[in-house]
Amino acid sequence: MLHPRVPRSVLRTDRTEHTDLPLHVEEGALPDDLEGHLFVVAPASTPDPEPVGRRTTLMVGDGLVCRFDLRGDGVTLTSRLARTPDFLADELTASDPTLKRFRFVDAGLARVGLLGARDLANTAFVPMRAEGSDAPTRLLLTFDAGRPVEIDPLSLAVVTPVGGRTEWRPEALGELLFPLVLSPAHPAWDGRTGELFTLNYGRGVGNFAATIPIVHLLSRMPSWLEAAFDRVARVVGVEAAYRWLVKRLERVSTRVDRELERLTDRYLPFVPDTFTDLVRWNGAGPLERWRLVLPDDEEVRIQQSVHQVAVTREHVVILETGFKIGLQSGFNDPVPHTDSVDRLMRALLTRPQLPYTAFYVVSRADLSTPLPPGDDGVPRVRCRRVQVPLEADHFLADYDDADGRITLHVAHAPATDLSEWVRPYDRSAYDDQPVDPALVGMLAVGAMDVGRFGRYVVDAATGDVLEAETLRDDETSWAIALYAGRALNTPDALPERIEQLYWCTEGCFPELLTDFVFHLYEPYEHRATPVSEILAMARGGRPSAVIRLDAARPAIADAYPLPTGVMAGSLQYVPRGEGPTEGYLIGTVYTDARTELWIFDAADLARGPVCKLAADGWRVGFSLHTAWLPRLAPRRDDYTIDARAEWEAALSSLDGEDGARLREALRVRLYPS
Repeated sequence: MLHPRVPRSVLRTDRTEHTDLPLHVEEGALPDDLEGHLFVVAPASTPDPEPVGRRTTLMVGDGLVCRFDLRGDGVTLTSRLARTPDFLADELTASDPTLKRFRFVDAGLARVGLLGARDLANTAFVPMRAEGSDAPTRLLLTFDAGRPVEIDPLSLAVVTPVGGRTEWRPEALGELLFPLVLSPAHPAWDGRTGELFTLNYGRGVGNFAATIPIVHLLSRMPSWLEAAFDRVARVVGVEAAYRWLVKRLERVSTRVDRELERLTDRYLPFVPDTFTDLVRWNGAGPLERWRLVLPDDEEVRIQQSVHQVAVTREHVVILETGFKIGLQSGFNDPVPHTDSVDRLMRALLTRPQLPYTAFYVVSRADLSTPLPPGDDGVPRVRCRRVQVPLEADHFLADYDDADGRITLHVAHAPATDLSEWVRPYDRSAYDDQPVDPALVGMLAVGAMDVGRFGRYVVDAATGDVLEAETLRDDETSWAIALYAGRALNTPDALPERIEQLYWCTEGCFPELLTDFVFHLYEPYEHRATPVSEILAMARGGRPSAVIRLDAARPAIADAYPLPTGVMAGSLQYVPRGEGPTEGYLIGTVYTDARTELWIFDAADLARGPVCKLAADGWRVGFSLHTAWLPRLAPRRDDYTIDARAEWEAALSSLDGEDGARLREALRVRLYPS
């Protein structure tokens, strides 16, 4: 029997909205100096009228924004679904049988239909307030495949998208009502300068198709087969034929990619484009953009995805994330009620995530004197590419970058693939038994190697890595997930130097290691934990944990391994004093029975939670990022995108009787005034 079990509450999110729902103290005592407002967002499924079981990842879900109002005498919860324009269209078409042809369907990591792609707004927050300003804090809600939207912190209602429809370049579906826009879930707000930096990018049809692992499989040919091939090659007099073939295939692949993009740009405008644009916004005016190019003037081409951007005093740093997006992640249930086609497509199309991390460093000064624009009219700006071993999903940067030395704090996720999820036909890597149906849709993060914390110092001018340190702990650093720290995800100015960082790790739950993922990462090249040790984890696994990292060394300064069968979730630092550990660490925690809110003394994690809270009506699993505001005020900013101008042209293109009916219903919902 596999042990410990994944806590089942992480798999259950109720779409019910609450207003001032009281949480009850289940253990410990509520600190009397607790104050402010904690925001947590979670994917909360979709309004699908005809679900065929959960066969896609649970990350595909409407954003449910939960606000916990913190006081020393009690904590209450208010929650609202993020009702973006595409949410309203999804809800309308799902509830009206006469509009069935316009319904959205889950497609792997996305939700799409004849109207376009959903912006699920379910991943992270960006508090925005200029340093020294008394204006209310503005709050953005984000998603990796959509425009950010601004919400009212008090009502939690979606107020406006950031940037007009024509200000964002879609990767695909540009003519539809809801184009597919790729933009990272972690834009970087600099309160000192009043600027938001993010990315708008496309991966291109060639790049997308390159995830088919033909060349990859050749390059990872088993050693015995490679040796046999080489022996044959020597006999016939063509030394190193295999390596020659692979290199030629890679070069041909690059040329084919570019030719495909040229042809598809001209003849198939609905397929993905390749571009990488840095975007800047001052919170009030139009978006500004610059096309990123390398020192040799080649345009930056994102191979996987971009989840996070960081800002320093003089630079912008972009992380190409270990989260892969390809053909294999764009489908599920291609033929309903049968597994065979799904299994075949996944086997043919899936490849591992790239075993390294790439950063792109841009000088903020260069944005004032960009290179001449290309044929598309977009000015160019040069950047430096920095590559380090090991994949990563999250990172932070010190604001201080004196002498062009940028310090990066990185959470590495070696062989831990967040883009894979448990399918109904999956089998366990340990006992070859079918997975528990309750786990279908959960991220397949039965980690295939131990996580590492990295600290890197980079020369911004050259891209050289001047210092590199990594740290791992075999007990507590498996599946490093979400972060927190003083002045992070709050209205405060970014810290000059990050002294203490908090991380939750999900541990290693044997139930989540499928046979498919095991074989995908068995030959992982940066392996620290032997495969034999991973196979010995069938009973015991590794605990989920909450960790405090001394970021300057780096070293684990404090840690609390959670009890067996319990998993940590979203984390947020809530200050109570001035020091880097003078505060509380608050986070969602999943037990088998329910989700709870745990409060730790940020200076003494090893002591365990000082308070545990829960509520009978609160059922939120698998929550993502957080924010904390010291006070609430209604949104008072004038910035708003004109909905009528946004949608009218696309609405007019809806044809047929049902199209006319949908057109009028959407007009009422999109701009009721």
